[in-house]
Amino acid sequence: MNKSIKLNSGNIINIRKNIDNQKKNYWKIIRAENVMSNKAIKAGMGSGKDLKALYNEIMQMSEKLVYIKGMLFYLNMGITTFNKEEFKKTNNYSIFMACEMKEAIAQLKMIPTLDPKLKSAKGLKNIGKKEIFTSAKIAALIKDLQLKANKYDAELEKFNSSTEIDITSCGEEFKDMLVA
Repeated sequence: MNKSIKLNSGNIINIRKNIDNQKKNYWKIIRAENVMSNKAIKAGMGSGKDLKALYNEIMQMSEKLVYIKGMLFYLNMGITTFNKEEFKKTNNYSIFMACEMKEAIAQLKMIPTLDPKLKSAKGLKNIGKKEIFTSAKIAALIKDLQLKANKYDAELEKFNSSTEIDITSCGEEFKDMLVA
């Protein structure tokens, strides 16, 4: 049986801030350390962290962040219970997931890599640098994230085109603003 916990908006906001800060820190480490000279590595520079593990943690944090945002959304709507599985069926889940995927794509595009032409011309051993995420690996990660973002965008488009609201108390005010 799942245990239930109670959080107030202050708790949830602090969790969100902590996750945001950790993600930013991890992305900074990945950008700074993806390409390092052999000399810097031998000198013990860098964090010594496994960059692929950091990327995986970032993606896990992104998913947690979606639920945190959902909890805050619910509280702001006056809803005081949160069910993860039910939330996953909502358009807000799709909105938040699409945003997280697109943010990860933007971050991946900022990671420096070695020039593939230089690597093939000189050979990796002769460059004197090491890279963890190659340009090809980053391109593959971006493609995967873009496909996920496309899925969430399609869910949003479906929601936006098929969901209506019945306005009973002030409908006439907006009638002249409708675009056919």
